[in-house]
Amino acid sequence: MGALHTLQELDALQDAMNKALDAIRAEIDVHDLPDLSNYATEPHPLDDAHFICPPRLYEARKLALATIGQIRNLIQRPYERVVEQSTAVYETACLDILVKTGILDKLADEEHANGMHALELERAFDIDSVKLMTVLRYLAAQGWLHEPDERVFALTRLALELRQGNNGRKWIMTPGKPTVATSLLDQLTHPDREWRYSRKPDETAFQLGNNTKLTLFEHLKRNPDELTQWASSVQSLGDAYHSAIINDYPWRELQSRSFVDCGGGQGNLSISLAELLPEAQFIVQDLEEVVPIAKANIARRLTDPAKRSRITVEPHNFFEVQPRGGDRIYMLRYILHDWPDHACIKILKNIAQAAGPKAKIIIVEVISVPCTTSAYAQYRGHPVTLDDLRGAKRHQAITPPAYIPENFGACAKMSLALGVHMMGVFNALERSMTEWFDLITRAGLQISRVQGLRGMVSIIECEVARQ
Repeated sequence: MGALHTLQELDALQDAMNKALDAIRAEIDVHDLPDLSNYATEPHPLDDAHFICPPRLYEARKLALATIGQIRNLIQRPYERVVEQSTAVYETACLDILVKTGILDKLADEEHANGMHALELERAFDIDSVKLMTVLRYLAAQGWLHEPDERVFALTRLALELRQGNNGRKWIMTPGKPTVATSLLDQLTHPDREWRYSRKPDETAFQLGNNTKLTLFEHLKRNPDELTQWASSVQSLGDAYHSAIINDYPWRELQSRSFVDCGGGQGNLSISLAELLPEAQFIVQDLEEVVPIAKANIARRLTDPAKRSRITVEPHNFFEVQPRGGDRIYMLRYILHDWPDHACIKILKNIAQAAGPKAKIIIVEVISVPCTTSAYAQYRGHPVTLDDLRGAKRHQAITPPAYIPENFGACAKMSLALGVHMMGVFNALERSMTEWFDLITRAGLQISRVQGLRGMVSIIECEVARQ
C-alpha cells in the first residue's frame, strides 16, 4: 500500500468529487431533468426504478457516492465512527418506529407536507413527544426527515420511498434481519467445527437466532403471512434493477428463441421479455405452490391474449434434471446467490445435461469486486472516464480513479450487505468473477459473455463447454 502515498489523497478525492458533481449537473441539464432537492415533496425521476438513467449520469452518481465514502473515512475521527457504527442498529429500529406506528403515512399526507409538531404527533398516536422527538431528530440527522422549525418534522425526498406501495416499504417491512445479524458471531464461531465450516442452509445464523432446525424456506411455508411479506421484499429487489436487465443486455439478438425461466417466481422477467420479443416463447418454472401465483400475475399484467399465450407456467424443482431440452435460453435470475457452491453446480449441471449445443444459460447475479485501492487509476489498457461517456447511449463502467476502490467502495455497500445476509440465512454468498468462473466450469459450462448493467447486478452468459 506504499504506492498510496504517491498522490495527496485529499486533493485526488476532491478532484474526483468535482468531476462527478460537474457531470451530474451537466447531465441533468442535457436531459432536462428537475433540480435535485432533499426537500422535494415528490420523487425525482432518478428515484424511479423504471427510469433508464443515462450512462454518464449513472456513472457520475456512482463516482460521487464512492468519493463521499472515501472522504468520510479520511476526515472523520475514528472514535466517532466506532460509536456511530456500534449504534447503527438504532437507525433500523427508529425507521421501524417511523413506519410501523403510522407516523410516516401521517406525514406523507398532503396536508402535512410542511411537517407536524412533536406534540401533534403525540396527540395523534399517544406516544410521548419527548421520547418521540429523540427518535425523529436522530432520523433527521440520517436524512430521513428534516426539521423546518424546532420540534417540527417533515419527510424528505428519501423517506418518500417508504410510503405505501413503494419497494422500500416492502423491503423494510420484512422482519428477521436483526435476529440473523446478532447470531452471525455464533455462526462463525460455533463450537461444532462441522457447523462452523458448513455450507448447509439449515446450519446458519437463521437457525441459531430463531431456535429452529427449519431452513428459511421451510419456515416460510409454515408461516404464510411471513412468506407473503418475504416474497414482496424479494420482488422489490427484482424491481430495483429490472429496467437495467431489460435495457443493458442485447435481448433482441435472441428474437424467436424459446426461453426457460428457471425458478422464475411470478414470471416478471418473462413478462417483460414477451413484450420486448414478439416472436419468442417462454416457460416459467417454479415449485408447485408458486405456479398459481405466477399464472395469476401473468394474467393480471398481460391483458393481450396473444402475448399471454406465449408464456407457459409449469412446476419444476431445479435440483432435478431439466425437462425442457434443446437449444433454448435458460435464465437464472437471483437464484444462485441463495445456494452454496455444491448446490449451484447441481442446478447448472441439471440444465447442462438438457441443453443443446446452441443453448445459452443466462445468469443474472452480483459479481463481487475486490475492494483494492490504489493511488493510480485502476485499469488494464485505456482508462474510461466520465468525459468518454458524453452523449453515450450504451452503458460502460468508468475506471476507478486514484484512491477510489475497485468496487467503488460505498457504492458496493448494498450488495456486500446482502452478501452477509445471504450467508446468515442460506450459507450462501455473493461471488467474485474468479469464483463464478470456477463454479461455472465445474458445472460443465463455459462463459461466453459478461455484461455489466446499470445496477448492482451483471449478466453472465454461458454455453455448454465444448469437448
